[in-house]
Amino acid sequence: MNQKLKILVLIKPFWVYAKHKPKIDTVKALEQFADVYYWHTDGHINDIMSKLDVTPDFIFHYDIAWNYGLAPNIEGLDQTTIPKGCFVIDLHWKPEERMKYFEAVEIDLIFSATKHPFLNVFPHYRGKFRWLPWAINPEIMKDWGLKKDIDALLMGLVYMDESNKGNYTLPKKIPPEGRYAFRDAVFQKMRDKPSFVLHPHPGHRVKQSDQLIVNEKYAKELNRSKIFFTCGSRNETGGVAVLKFFEAPACKSLLLAESNKDIIDLGFKDGENFVACTVENIEEKTAYYLENDQERQRITENGYTFIHSHHTNEERAKQFLKAIQEIITY
Repeated sequence: MNQKLKILVLIKPFWVYAKHKPKIDTVKALEQFADVYYWHTDGHINDIMSKLDVTPDFIFHYDIAWNYGLAPNIEGLDQTTIPKGCFVIDLHWKPEERMKYFEAVEIDLIFSATKHPFLNVFPHYRGKFRWLPWAINPEIMKDWGLKKDIDALLMGLVYMDESNKGNYTLPKKIPPEGRYAFRDAVFQKMRDKPSFVLHPHPGHRVKQSDQLIVNEKYAKELNRSKIFFTCGSRNETGGVAVLKFFEAPACKSLLLAESNKDIIDLGFKDGENFVACTVENIEEKTAYYLENDQERQRITENGYTFIHSHHTNEERAKQFLKAIQEIITY
């Protein structure tokens, strides 16, 4: 098909909050291959198309979770014959409400950042499900050529209170103990080592400032580290391939992570492009890869090439459009 698809994206401008810019980078990558139109506020779909003066080939309604925190509330989607898709990020947000939405708007495609966890929660939507994992913007997540002066780095939410914080400043938001068990274990076992650095989560609704370690500043911090830890498990739905799985290798840091089915299906291979570890062997594997430079650098280089070859926003845009083209009839 030579003519570009016209895609209407119904999404709120949540990227004003610094942490969420990578999400809109993924959407904007579609502009390389399609004519993309955006709508940010609540309304009726017919009024929206009239104001934009466009009849799209596909309507993409972003994640409705958290009471339409990331997407506008749109009426009339059930009344249009234009194919419709939505995006699912947080599976733990009211599954019953999501199902009501899927049925009410007669959704055609359900894109999700997860595979196995999504199908665990919504097995009866397997036919409409399309996997759209997170990916990286290679202009930001890259090798910045910085000195590797951080041995081991952890960033994000960890359980920390006055009794165990040590020399670290308590984050503004502390998750319940055990919610991120792997990260909690990394903190507990590594916190007293002089080579270890922790940067707490900046907060979901914090606007850009020079103090925040986000976007380019975040990428450079990753680039400074020899080893980066992360996990994707949050609850009974299973492990999730969170953005950090892609970002750390993309910035030439060795990823030490708790494995899960999603990352294995995406092509992550233990000892080849990342290192799988558990709460029991964090210290052992960290010490080994800090002592064995050649082995660490081999896996780091493989991880860098792997992410930049297969998990960029451009690749995701192609996958997204292929899924749409498969259901559109002219």
